[in-house]
Amino acid sequence: MPTRLILLLRRVLSFAAGSSAGLVIDLGGFLALHAAGVVPWLANAISSSAAVTAVYLLVTRYAFGANRRIRTYVAFVAWYASVIVALSAVIQLLTTATGVDPFVWKLLSIPVTFTANFLFSQLLFRGRPSRASIGPRP
Repeated sequence: MPTRLILLLRRVLSFAAGSSAGLVIDLGGFLALHAAGVVPWLANAISSSAAVTAVYLLVTRYAFGANRRIRTYVAFVAWYASVIVALSAVIQLLTTATGVDPFVWKLLSIPVTFTANFLFSQLLFRGRPSRASIGPRP
């Protein structure tokens, strides 16, 4: 397997692991908030927002070998916030239009958001290796 393909596979798997941790926070929070009577759009916005920082902390280092910087954190949060707002509206609209449990729509959104978030992160962290990923200075 070419080195570039191995690196990409490693990044995807590491991103999936970090995203999975965020997903547990997101889905658990969504279920708890919705069970407490919070409307679906707000439950989604709150639970998704709580997961973003955890994902950022994990994927910057482990998936992309990048240092954590305020600038990349702000861009990361801005991207995720735009995705969260868009999907919160879609989940609310689909729930209202179909009567289907909003958790179903939340689950169906995962592959789309995973792909979009990975591609954005790949672009955001390109060329920003940490010292740990390139080794010590001579």
